[in-house]
Amino acid sequence: MEQSVQTPVIDLGIDEPFEHRFDQAVVKSAAAAAIRRELKSGPPRVSITVTDDAELQRLNRDFRGLDRPTDVLAFGSADALDGDVRQEDDGFPTPPDQTPTLGDVVISFDQAARQAETAGRPVEHELALLATHGVLHLLGFDHANAADEATMFGKTDEILAEVLGHDAMPVTPVIDALDDAPPAAGPPSRRRT
Repeated sequence: MEQSVQTPVIDLGIDEPFEHRFDQAVVKSAAAAAIRRELKSGPPRVSITVTDDAELQRLNRDFRGLDRPTDVLAFGSADALDGDVRQEDDGFPTPPDQTPTLGDVVISFDQAARQAETAGRPVEHELALLATHGVLHLLGFDHANAADEATMFGKTDEILAEVLGHDAMPVTPVIDALDDAPPAAGPPSRRRT
């Protein structure tokens, strides 16, 4: 049964060196459009962090076993599938002052800037692409095979066209393959210590 998606909430955190280097509204709009268009069930909220290569390398090493920076990582439910994101009962209730989320998307501004330059597009367009890509992973979409890739990249192109209009460029993996593994088991904010 499909739910009517409430207005998406995008919690955008940006490391200080990058705060004024791109149009934040574009990134939030892309993530919100991905949720609005593709979420069938689950909370319409996501956390996106824009940070640097060093942090993405640390997360990539710690959660994927790859000791190198990457452009985007998504930390959400491993049970999400095609827009259906079930709420896990992991024994840790959501505090009263917090609402459940789809998960966390972490983006390297450094990598996004390099990819944007190579692709010949503004950095906020690359960040919008990566935010969309990460949210689609949280919603259970993947690109492990050619058919899934065509579906996921097609959805990305449609979302970017909606948000960027005539300035949208088709998805073109540049420099780094766009996160070629399924989302890690859990978001950094949900790690048990």
